[in-house]
Amino acid sequence: MIAKKFKIPKKHIALILQKGESFDSKLFVIRFWENKVSFPRFRIIVSTKFAKKAVDRNKTRRRIYEALRLIVKENSNLRPLDIILIPKKQILTKEFKEISQIAEETITKL
Repeated sequence: MIAKKFKIPKKHIALILQKGESFDSKLFVIRFWENKVSFPRFRIIVSTKFAKKAVDRNKTRRRIYEALRLIVKENSNLRPLDIILIPKKQILTKEFKEISQIAEETITKL
């Protein structure tokens, strides 16, 4: 799991979803907004539309957070953004390596 300081507070999520910029990648829809802290913060939103079983939603969320943790650990020069990732259904069939690789490419593009 990613450290708590790297998670977006719940009260900021609605603002980012409304006013944030949008970016579409192969496995994610991303909404992002500049933040006032010196490091990037993340939040994953996985709805019941994505997968009916909570097991699948939680597994997806854990895999993405782990990929993000590794990205933050390796890259110290990431822009200070609040980033909300909304996974697409194709992510359920992907291996962790592929998820991690696509997440890193996407996050570093922002």
